Amino acid sequence: MPMLLLVAAFANALPAHADLYSALGTFKKGDYSSAFQQFLALAKLGQPLAQLDVAYMYHTGQGTRQSDIHAYAWAMLASRNGEPKGLKLAQQLLPTLALAPGSRRIAAWITAAYTPEALERTLLPRKSPRPRPQPSRLAREQPCRPVKLYRPSYPLREQMDGEQGRLLVAFTVLPDGTTRLPHVLFEAPLPNKSDFDFLTRQSVLRSRYAPRPGSGPVECALYYQFVANYLSASEYSGLQAYLYRARKHARAGDPMAALVYGTMLAGLPQLHEHRRAALPWLVKAAQAGIAAGEFDTGASLLTGWGMTGWGSASDIRKGLRWLHLAAAQNDPDAEALLAQWQLRGTPDLGAVQQAVLWLDQAAAQDNDFGELYLAAVLAAWPQPAIRNPQRALLLEKKAFEDGTGVDPTGLEIRAAAHAAAGNFNRAVRSERKALAKARDLHWNLAPLQQRLMRYQARKPWYGNLLGYRAPG
Repeated sequence: MPMLLLVAAFANALPAHADLYSALGTFKKGDYSSAFQQFLALAKLGQPLAQLDVAYMYHTGQGTRQSDIHAYAWAMLASRNGEPKGLKLAQQLLPTLALAPGSRRIAAWITAAYTPEALERTLLPRKSPRPRPQPSRLAREQPCRPVKLYRPSYPLREQMDGEQGRLLVAFTVLPDGTTRLPHVLFEAPLPNKSDFDFLTRQSVLRSRYAPRPGSGPVECALYYQFVANYLSASEYSGLQAYLYRARKHARAGDPMAALVYGTMLAGLPQLHEHRRAALPWLVKAAQAGIAAGEFDTGASLLTGWGMTGWGSASDIRKGLRWLHLAAAQNDPDAEALLAQWQLRGTPDLGAVQQAVLWLDQAAAQDNDFGELYLAAVLAAWPQPAIRNPQRALLLEKKAFEDGTGVDPTGLEIRAAAHAAAGNFNRAVRSERKALAKARDLHWNLAPLQQRLMRYQARKPWYGNLLGYRAPG
């Protein structure tokens, strides 16, 4: 009986935590009921191999009730998504279906919500070009274009080692044109304690954007590329062969290979392909339940990275759904980004507790942004049930273990936590250091000076230290 065939040659490229592979393992163990549910969840995301497996299991009655109508429906959908065995199974089922009037119409209803067209409306990035931006959209994008970009020097250690990379960094632009809280959403090659992350954050904080008096904060994302000596792909021994193998397995339907290939397209500066070619491959990994692919797809939909223009309200809904799927697999980047989204505006206690839970999980996996954001919340959140200044100090120290650099945020968190714990002398010293850094970045000093005055008066300051974020 033909069943559940996956290309596994590339599975060792990354840790085997993909749901599609896990579902296959569950099936091989004989737990057909659980395997069916896992395959069905992935089939509803548009994964063609999972759709084929669901069709086979409906046809044989393994793990679910036997139904040739359902088998035909999922087999035809797998065929539409490029799986040739789907059409073969569907044709085998046609004689049986012909005995039941209207069965093919019923089959179409079964999978109507999961066709490529339906998923493009509810879950997947749009494949067709978007309309030319209208003036209102241009006005929205303009604040994210720097009028003065600070270009950091290429790090000496990476230059000597020939390392290079690409990063997508998110941040907030305030109405005065200054920036806050830069954090890396995507980095390739995968983070390896290089200086690229540190320098990118410094660049964001020192860059300037056009002032927008009377407006509010704006969420932006910027793409950075570090190229060592402009080396081409041919100058890297084995790179082209590795790229060829990744592309071959990805095209053959291996979702882990799709993740690797998409990451290479997005992250290796010397490749000729445009980085926007990466997103469709990352989506394939996401549809297979691979957490890293789900996060990359969700972050792309939220920021508009890798697509034509910035994300619409529909794209944001899609992005949040992918991030929830990644967070369900305990992906720390997804957890941190969801928490950041949850804390926008004026969240109630339940929303803050959910955000803290996500940040806790991200921080437990040494996620720098999760540690920083959790420290800010625990240091001075207005609701007493949330605050934990002692832990905030530990988290802030860990998040900025390489030093705060030019960013005053860590010192602001430190000062607020000390004040909440009653250590006002330390709070004053930390706030003064934060003021010095903020002055160097031409920030609005009034909020920092107000906090300093409270600490000097031996009073804590309670509020949202990251309250400059764009409203929800």
